[in-house]
Amino acid sequence: MRILVAEKDPAVRSLIITRLVHRHYEVIECSQSEDVLRALERERADLILISTQMERVGGKLLIERIRERSHLASVSVIVMAEEDQLAELLMIKERGFDDFLIKPFSPLDLQLRVALNIARNHEKIRTNALTHLPGNHTIEKIIRKKIEEGEKFSVLYVDINHFKSFNDLYGFEKGDNVIRQTANILLQTAEKVLPNEDCFVGHIGGDDFIVVLGVEHEEAFARTFIAEFDRIIPTYYNEAHQKQGYVRVTNRRGKRETVPLMSCSVAACNNVRRPYKNLGEIAQDAAEVKNFLKMQPGSHYLRDRRHEPLDRLEKAAELLVQDAKNKKEPSRIDPLGQALMNAGLINQEALDAALKRHLETGKRLGQTLIDMNLIHSDDVGAMLEKKLGVPYVSLMKTAISREMIRLFTLEFMKSHRVVPLEITQQGLRLALCDPFDLRTLDAIENITGLKPVPCLALEDEFEEFIERHTGDVVLEEKIG
Repeated sequence: MRILVAEKDPAVRSLIITRLVHRHYEVIECSQSEDVLRALERERADLILISTQMERVGGKLLIERIRERSHLASVSVIVMAEEDQLAELLMIKERGFDDFLIKPFSPLDLQLRVALNIARNHEKIRTNALTHLPGNHTIEKIIRKKIEEGEKFSVLYVDINHFKSFNDLYGFEKGDNVIRQTANILLQTAEKVLPNEDCFVGHIGGDDFIVVLGVEHEEAFARTFIAEFDRIIPTYYNEAHQKQGYVRVTNRRGKRETVPLMSCSVAACNNVRRPYKNLGEIAQDAAEVKNFLKMQPGSHYLRDRRHEPLDRLEKAAELLVQDAKNKKEPSRIDPLGQALMNAGLINQEALDAALKRHLETGKRLGQTLIDMNLIHSDDVGAMLEKKLGVPYVSLMKTAISREMIRLFTLEFMKSHRVVPLEITQQGLRLALCDPFDLRTLDAIENITGLKPVPCLALEDEFEEFIERHTGDVVLEEKIG
């Protein structure tokens, strides 16, 4: 067991350390508050003993600074104080200490307090012994408190893609190392992006983590974490696997399959527009976002935007975007209209007219441009494919077999604005007017048992396709 002792008085500090070492504890010795924080970043502590004599750090009590670090949230802190400081201790009770000792204390008092708090600490972190990050109980407590206090916050659900394949191939020990490394990257990202801000990092279990932070820091945190994850985690594979970019493993059906190297999915939700009532509601929305991300190759960050209104001109044309794979610095995507202007496909006058019509009718900007004969559908499709990172399929030029059309009812295709294209080794290719419609993708996977592979279809082409094939689909349904 490792105990950190923070005491300015060298005589008292020496006496405490002697007693703890005699009881076979390993001791980290500190006389300055800054040394305490540095030591806790480098080494794990099972218990922390802090004297009230320790100086403040950045205007805050040392205990407050310790509790700001997620990986120390479950570690017990014992305050060592003079008897005349009891009143002050009562006032700071909510600031993070778990127990106290009144100086001078006997060796028996010290031994008893240390033993009891270590035992209590082990009970609190039992499910997260691997990373020493707080688990589900603390996560729920943090979220509940923020909701009750009316605080605006973001929640990031972090999941390692293809971790099971790595674990099966390289063994549990190396798999545990990847889990620990991911936890370290999350903590280092919090320190880098929010050095003086509130940021909570928790370990749900396995390869799933959670981060709770201010809405304004969400994107910077996610992108910084992904960049560091993609830099470090591939090094856990051997050189041959790193070069080829995949591994070969045996799946549950006993067949050999090719699996990409580990990547990560960061699904984000915030309560700016949706008033979440509990962690369960947040987890449900995040799971839908995460399921979509796992269909995409590589590491990605995506925020649930289904509750965000298009209340600004630039938002009316803004697109849901996936980062280009292997980009070192993420760039903000221009609105569609601006991108089309940059490509020389429309001019400013045409864009202004289309935006006005778009806001009046509620139709998507791309469709509005097509309806006004300002641009061809193939140009819009190609531009959207580039910006969204989702392949565009022209339903006017794609031949689809009757077997595929028979896969869904006409009503299902109309209501979900989806057309089945073909079944491949990757799964079921689909043309959707909204390729980010998570609920539709989930429904299709439940119906067919196949992994959906979404492609982009334009609304006018979808309508023409449905009109052209309505007779065939109705006839197939009657025959069926």
